[in-house]
Amino acid sequence: MKLSLASAIAFIALITSLTAHSYADRVLVIVNEDVITQSEFDYRMVTVLDELKAAGQTPPPGLSQQLLETMVSDRLQVQEAQRRGIEVSDAEVQATMERFAAQQNATVAELKAQISAAGQPFGMFQESVRDSMVISRFTDYYARSRVIVPDYEIETFIAANDLDADTSEYQIARILIKNGDNAAELARQVRDEIDTGLSFQQAVLTYSEATDAQEGGVIGWRSTGQLPEIYVSALKDVQVGEVSQVLETANGYHILKLLDMKGDRTEIIQTKVRHILISSDSKVAKSQAAKKLFDLRQRINNGEDFSALARIYSDDSVSAANGGSLGWVSPGEMVPAFEETFQKLPLGEVSQPIETQFGMHILIADDRRKKNITEQMVRGRAEQILRRQRADREYKQWIRELEEGAYVEYVATPDSLVKS
Repeated sequence: MKLSLASAIAFIALITSLTAHSYADRVLVIVNEDVITQSEFDYRMVTVLDELKAAGQTPPPGLSQQLLETMVSDRLQVQEAQRRGIEVSDAEVQATMERFAAQQNATVAELKAQISAAGQPFGMFQESVRDSMVISRFTDYYARSRVIVPDYEIETFIAANDLDADTSEYQIARILIKNGDNAAELARQVRDEIDTGLSFQQAVLTYSEATDAQEGGVIGWRSTGQLPEIYVSALKDVQVGEVSQVLETANGYHILKLLDMKGDRTEIIQTKVRHILISSDSKVAKSQAAKKLFDLRQRINNGEDFSALARIYSDDSVSAANGGSLGWVSPGEMVPAFEETFQKLPLGEVSQPIETQFGMHILIADDRRKKNITEQMVRGRAEQILRRQRADREYKQWIRELEEGAYVEYVATPDSLVKS
């Protein structure tokens, strides 16, 4: 492939620079407008040889060329990542080095001393850490943005690997109102009476037409495979001691109470949130927005309706149409400052004005509940595995295409550190 004018100019400038330094570091490969030098190669080779020695292995034939090709591939990935705005900050590199040092029971300063004592430049170690992090983020970016896993593949994978094997067992009591005139209305009435104080046991004795009514409607311990699907679905989000909504089946209307359960269940706390946003980007605008929100908060505390004020004043047009409601919010869905506020906020209390990148807000937490996400967790794990498998295959092909479209020229053969 022909070298572009820009690449040629960059290369000439680079060669001139190296000449001025009396060939202190030889260029081995030109990679687009960048180069791989002998010192970089030596650093990587020492690392590889140390790893082989630790594993009790001898260097394979052609190791120098294999390593150089790997370095070219890595450099192209870093260049492409930079082109797409994927970066790793100095603070993130430092944090990674601190974790690495801790694994070696050392500090970063001690690690630096060890590397320097071995004759290796610590700066190259830092850059190798950065490059590894950039490439890792680049592969994640590729998996997220370019790899699609169809639902049927996820479901097949879950079934084939028995990931959906639910070991949960439930002890439940039930009320059954058989089909008949006004059965649906009666079932809703019973559920309302339970909400207003009627004990479940008394409701069973008074209304249930099931054969187990005289035993309090208790049907004992059952696995998910022993229960109707409609029962299992309803119980997923019911906590021990709570009562389900009315369930309609072919033989009537059911109301369940979860007495106890066994098995794993992954749950999160969701919060029902409303907010009023006043968009602001300058310091003066934020100060004015905060003053306005203080006024609105006082009006709400004096008895005005939060939702009515949200419809009038909030700059979040989507939630404003719903009285400021964001619905049930899960952890991680909102920016940190917003999430931290509603998680700590007592129910029914209006927050002080808070600042996010979107502007200034006041918010209110209306309710909280536990949400069973076991099924979503299983599905998420399956999708992640499949996405990674598919990404690995497609990513390698994409890297080959990246190499074919790049300007790569092997200028010199590296001096080998491998003893013959």
